[in-house]
Amino acid sequence: MKIKSIFIVLISTGLLGAEVPDPLTLDFCQEQARLNYPLTKQSELLRLAADQKIRNLTTNRLPQLTVNGQAAWQSDVTQISINLPNVSIPTIDKDSYKLTLDISEAIYDGGAVSRQKTAERSALQVNQQNLEVELHKLRERINQVFFTGLQLQENKKLLTVLCDEIQSRLTVVESGVRNGTMLASNADVLRAELIKTDQQLLEIELGRESVLEILGEYLKQTLPTQIQFALPVFTEPDDTLAIMRPELHLLDLQTRQLDANKALLSVRIMPKVALFGQLGYGRPGLNMLSNDFDTFSMFGARLSWTPWNWNQVRRDRQWFDLQKNIVQTQKETFEQQTRILLQKDRAEIRKYEALIQKDDEIIALRSKITRTVAAQLESGVVTATDYLAELNAETQTRINKQFNLIRLASAQAAYLYDSGRYNQ
Repeated sequence: MKIKSIFIVLISTGLLGAEVPDPLTLDFCQEQARLNYPLTKQSELLRLAADQKIRNLTTNRLPQLTVNGQAAWQSDVTQISINLPNVSIPTIDKDSYKLTLDISEAIYDGGAVSRQKTAERSALQVNQQNLEVELHKLRERINQVFFTGLQLQENKKLLTVLCDEIQSRLTVVESGVRNGTMLASNADVLRAELIKTDQQLLEIELGRESVLEILGEYLKQTLPTQIQFALPVFTEPDDTLAIMRPELHLLDLQTRQLDANKALLSVRIMPKVALFGQLGYGRPGLNMLSNDFDTFSMFGARLSWTPWNWNQVRRDRQWFDLQKNIVQTQKETFEQQTRILLQKDRAEIRKYEALIQKDDEIIALRSKITRTVAAQLESGVVTATDYLAELNAETQTRINKQFNLIRLASAQAAYLYDSGRYNQ
């Protein structure tokens, strides 16, 4: 009951139905999504099903009891035609009746039960690892939803700052219009831009609500509307560590399962020895010349052996070897594809690190330009359109940096996902 014990510990420590942290972290989403994913329950169910099969296999070594009954009529019986003085040979009746209790117990089965148990345990490991592969795919879906929510959140923050800046400049321009130092068209341009930005904020808010609903379904919790997403921080990836994808472990377990099933082939050519006994009542009994109902019994040992099966076992062994070679090529292919994918992830990480450095330089320059144009707007040297062009350029630069920060974290998360090393 290992899985049950784990769930008891999780409940007692509050990880099941745990309070949602604010800001919301990627690690918390991954843990809760895994705990609440319906497939997680299958691990214990698979183990219970395998235990039932193994228990049934164990009974094959226990004495087997069978009750048999038979009533029959036959068209002819054995007759003895001997004429001897004072000797009477009875005529056997054509109807017969028999009720028996048959007992058998295998004392040597060629290792069949033991190897069948090994094969069942191997099959359980494969089935449970298949489950781990599916749960691994869940991590990627959570990553995608989480980083989408994070991107929307950061865009909202930047657009909110933009709205505040436009509103501040609109206040100054409206004062100038009232004093006759500025054209009213400048105020109209700022108001139109303010409405456009509000429209973008509304679109972002609707998208954010959708993300929270999807993520809440994975977590089996209702996420507060105002909850914030925390930008994950990852350590520098270590290229020297081995790949730990669950798919690779699954392929290894499939190889072991083939070995376990291959070992079962030897059972087919091993001799089997069993004890047997029979207790019965019927007519005739063991005395075939008696027409009376009688009890009878029989005990002994039975040997069965098929030393030659026209090379079927040899060909089946060759089939298992071929299957193992197929699995090995699948593993080599998967490892190669994963290495290529990790190279791409590392290139993405380096790219976004370089872009972020350039973003800081661009933001510094754009901020300086915007401050200059803002002062010119207040002096009536430039129009509101000119000012908005520079302000939007600065805002877009800040959005680009935030986008690159999130893409960097997303690339780092993808690297951990693709390598199978989640706890780095």
